[in-house]
Amino acid sequence: MCYYHQNLPATQVCSRCGRRICVSCTKPYGELALCPSCYHATVMNQPAPQMAPPVGPTLYAQGGLPPGGVIYGPFPKARMFRRFQWAVVLLLLTSAALIFANAGALLWPAFFATWVGLFPWVAQLGNFSFILGVVLGMVIVGAVILYMLGFKVLSAFMVFPTAVVSLFIGGGFLVGLILAVLTGLYMVKNEKVWHP
Repeated sequence: MCYYHQNLPATQVCSRCGRRICVSCTKPYGELALCPSCYHATVMNQPAPQMAPPVGPTLYAQGGLPPGGVIYGPFPKARMFRRFQWAVVLLLLTSAALIFANAGALLWPAFFATWVGLFPWVAQLGNFSFILGVVLGMVIVGAVILYMLGFKVLSAFMVFPTAVVSLFIGGGFLVGLILAVLTGLYMVKNEKVWHP
């Protein structure tokens, strides 16, 4: 006899609790046959199944889903966006922007004459100082990208020599040099805390 319908014969057994149930009470769940009590306790209390994230840009354009149809979550977060600090990224980008601005300002003759008075070695570089400033700024931007991808120590050791070499053009009005060095020290000091 079925536990829920006393007048119907029990033809199934619940896959979870082992209770005998009739065909009308059987709740199919994948390969399992559950009684109404186990179905509501296990299936109805779970969140709705989630679709898999697209594998590529043409997944839905082709009108299909990944092999196997619906994939149930939760899905892990992308590693590169998990724990990096926005303050470090902003400080390094500010340092790179100051180095770019310093390189561009050296093309202005009045500023160049004033800057040579403060940093005499800039006169030896001449027009090469602009190219050097652009390259150094791009290296710091590359260090920011590496930092966002999780290579924190490598990006810190890219920032240190770049900041020191930027002193040849004035170090991003000296503020860029100071920001890059202090941010690099902060990255190395806290690397174990941030490591995913």
